Amino acid sequence: MEEPIKTTPGKTEDGKPFDFYIQEQVRRGDLRLQRVPKEILGTPRDLEVYRAKRKTNFIVDWVNSASDKDYCCEYWADLKIGRGPCGYRCADCFLILTHRVKADPSRHILFENTGGFVNAVKAWLLKRTNRTSLGLGIDCSDSLLYEGVTNYARSLIPLFASPETNPFARHLVLLTKSANVHYLEGLPTSNVVVSFSLNPQKIADVFEGRFPDGLRITPPIDERLKASGECERMGFETRWRIDPSIPVEGWQSVYREFFQKASSFGPKRITLGIYRQMGTGLRIFSQKWGLRPMSWQPTGRLVKDMGSHIQLPRAERVELYSAIREMVEHAWPPERRPELSLCKEVGEVRAASGIPSRHCNCE
Repeated sequence: MEEPIKTTPGKTEDGKPFDFYIQEQVRRGDLRLQRVPKEILGTPRDLEVYRAKRKTNFIVDWVNSASDKDYCCEYWADLKIGRGPCGYRCADCFLILTHRVKADPSRHILFENTGGFVNAVKAWLLKRTNRTSLGLGIDCSDSLLYEGVTNYARSLIPLFASPETNPFARHLVLLTKSANVHYLEGLPTSNVVVSFSLNPQKIADVFEGRFPDGLRITPPIDERLKASGECERMGFETRWRIDPSIPVEGWQSVYREFFQKASSFGPKRITLGIYRQMGTGLRIFSQKWGLRPMSWQPTGRLVKDMGSHIQLPRAERVELYSAIREMVEHAWPPERRPELSLCKEVGEVRAASGIPSRHCNCE
């Protein structure tokens, strides 16, 4: 029997298959199904993706629409190399609710007109803008999961490293849950940040995706930490993004042990983000797409605080952030200690947590 690699969608309220929109796109020829070997992806099984061509808006600026300008700084733009959840099938992924029926979480939509994206980046690097960094799909994909298919990182990194093509010294920011750093070997490292999405393994197991039979899709946290160390060896600036930070039972000891073990590595910055949702419908759409549910749910009420998310109340966020700050200060000596920052957080919580930095992972 063939190993299961995709989810089984449910039905809409009027009885249509939940992937009806996607299948119509396939019939029209707008999407083309492709199976990608596990050896290329670094996953335990092959994955399927939909290939498509993006015609416009290759690069989109991040705009902070919140009233609190500390909430998220407008440092960056994103290269829209994909659409929909990336394929790792994390149950908390905001893109599930963003795209609803228009993107299958188990079959990422991966744009294949690489030349158009590269040309857009070349022009962007020469343009005057207040954006200091460009994400390689950090808000719409995974920067390295599909690098063996797309070649985006290997095409763009030399452009950012050269003062001739990057006269304003802007940064390219990669963000990944993969350990596919072998694709970066031998590349220049100037003006390039490689950031890893991490958490204690017990926390990652709460929300990171699995195949229908329970086999995890993402690489173990230890492999990602090793990949972070490899990037340090190559000369890249490395960062960690610990988002979502989740207060499971006994979270203090779980996070403390993680930072103590991880302190042999030297990320320049660690960005924390609290568990948050785009809306209450996330669980419904995850279920309709056949995703495995999170094994943890908030015990208290989530609140609408700032931006478009519902999240834990401020006092609980301050408690978690403050505790992690103390853990990091204890784990790393001052001369090697990573800078701490917060993702999408109000100024009052930043100040109360003792993490006032307005720098972040995307800068």
